[in-house]
Amino acid sequence: MALEAIRYRRGRLHILDQLLLPHTTRYQEIRGVQEGWEAIRGMKVRGAPAIAVVGCLSLAVELEREPERGASRGKQEMVTFVLDALGFLVTARPTAVNLARAAGELNSFLSLEAARPETSAESLRESLLCRIEAMLEKDVQDNLKIGKHGADHILAGAKGGKVRILTHCNTGSLATAGHGTALGVIRSLHA
Repeated sequence: MALEAIRYRRGRLHILDQLLLPHTTRYQEIRGVQEGWEAIRGMKVRGAPAIAVVGCLSLAVELEREPERGASRGKQEMVTFVLDALGFLVTARPTAVNLARAAGELNSFLSLEAARPETSAESLRESLLCRIEAMLEKDVQDNLKIGKHGADHILAGAKGGKVRILTHCNTGSLATAGHGTALGVIRSLHA
């Protein structure tokens, strides 16, 4: 069984503190954007896909807490808050291309949703939560597809159906939201 780098359900995010590996397995709760930024900056989460997912999910956790704050933000205040939060998250690891790309994707989505006159602050918040959660699921599904495609490709060229694979990196599911990319191929071979 692979370690999970990210554990999420709406309103709750826990990350595996990768600074403590391999001797200690400890999950840290991320309660909002500031803690997400600190975890990314402090290298507690690693791997471009995982960094992007944790950054976006830290925003989702904070957005989920909005009703606790009295839902006092208007639509424009919500837009400003999200844009500022995404800009801040990108500063945690400026070279993390996936994080910048995910932030850009959410910026574009936010602009389109907010431009619709019928969109309220609450419906915008809910749309953003759904979009971020879809990003998490997409990363897991992409990993599984990469694993299957890679395994099929390797087995197609293998004589007798047996292969030996040497890898110099074992991050796999620790660097993504789930299965892993390159190591996901190896996991798929063993499935």
